[in-house]
Amino acid sequence: MDDWEIKLKPSSGRLESMPQGLRKGREIFDGYVRGCGLKYGNLRELCYSDPLFQYAFDEATSPSPNGKPRTIVTPLSLMNIFTILKMNLTNSSSKGHIVEFGSLRGGSAIFMAIVAKELLPQTMVASFDSFNGFPSTNFEVDAYRKGDFEKVDVIELRNYATSLGLNNLVFIEGPFEETVAGALKELDKISLVHVDCDIYDSTVLSYEKSKPYLTEDAYIIFDDPLVPNCISAFEAVEEYLIRRDKLHAEQIFPQLVFRSPKLAGNNMQE
Repeated sequence: MDDWEIKLKPSSGRLESMPQGLRKGREIFDGYVRGCGLKYGNLRELCYSDPLFQYAFDEATSPSPNGKPRTIVTPLSLMNIFTILKMNLTNSSSKGHIVEFGSLRGGSAIFMAIVAKELLPQTMVASFDSFNGFPSTNFEVDAYRKGDFEKVDVIELRNYATSLGLNNLVFIEGPFEETVAGALKELDKISLVHVDCDIYDSTVLSYEKSKPYLTEDAYIIFDDPLVPNCISAFEAVEEYLIRRDKLHAEQIFPQLVFRSPKLAGNNMQE
């Protein structure tokens, strides 16, 4: 971020002496800078003063046909995604595409597509959703039930994205089990995954299907596991990323961020 100077509160000043680079498969210094910058520093102000962020934010939060904002992803989470795109992915040597699981009204995908078109011009954004509410859920762990959340007019959503000139964005409609495998195979390389599924099975599927296509230093962003009514999403992260794949989080505020399991296979500082 050549044009950004992130400033942290004095209480976070000890981060300056923290070694940078890989530790247990993630760049924990970067996670601290993003999280502490948003919580305690000037990163919010930097985002709000950035014309690209402001334009993308305005379009992402614009009213949908039912009067609700096109995204319910929080401003802090959008800032975090923006920072990862601007600070990290633009400097990555491993180029890939962006995928999102859970579009709802499409605002977060539109946000990422606007930013990617400017900063990562060869990057496609693919956003998956049934656009028909939740599928069947697991009564033992999920707080949601089949059909929760409203139906979304995907044709209107696609037309809106087209009106913004977002030829780098596709909304893929249907059950994940029927749509994801073929689309990811066509994309081939993925550098960022945004998982916003809320429920256990969809969170697991999102990670499992994306994993073979992740670039070496890809980012996996989970929007839901720290939300009070999404313990099921956290259980999926616990079981598949933490316990089975032994991944360590790079960031815990305002979202859970992990790195590609391929990065964990590199030489790590234990």
